[in-house]
Amino acid sequence: MSDPDEIVRTFALQRIANLFNISVDLLNEEDVFGEDLKATRSSGLFTRNEYDAIEGDILDVCDRETYKTISSGNLTIYTVGDYCDHMVRCYKRKPKDVIATLKITSLS
Repeated sequence: MSDPDEIVRTFALQRIANLFNISVDLLNEEDVFGEDLKATRSSGLFTRNEYDAIEGDILDVCDRETYKTISSGNLTIYTVGDYCDHMVRCYKRKPKDVIATLKITSLS
């Protein structure tokens, strides 16, 4: 696996699997956050759940233009595939942030 896009996608899937405490093999790119992947606890003022971590990842890696698109409601991440696509897109603009967020160890 030497294609950076595929490596980013693989680490994005691993990140989701780790957050939701499931096997990567059980993930499907069509899985919907909130329907197929449910948080284990409610989010609160001082407690974060899986959705908060996913949202943090999404916002941490995006550039200003993508942030504006998300804030305006023109880009919404609903599925595992949307999350992976977002990480791949953002990797092209801010690779260091994506590498840090997904804890990518090597791109080769």
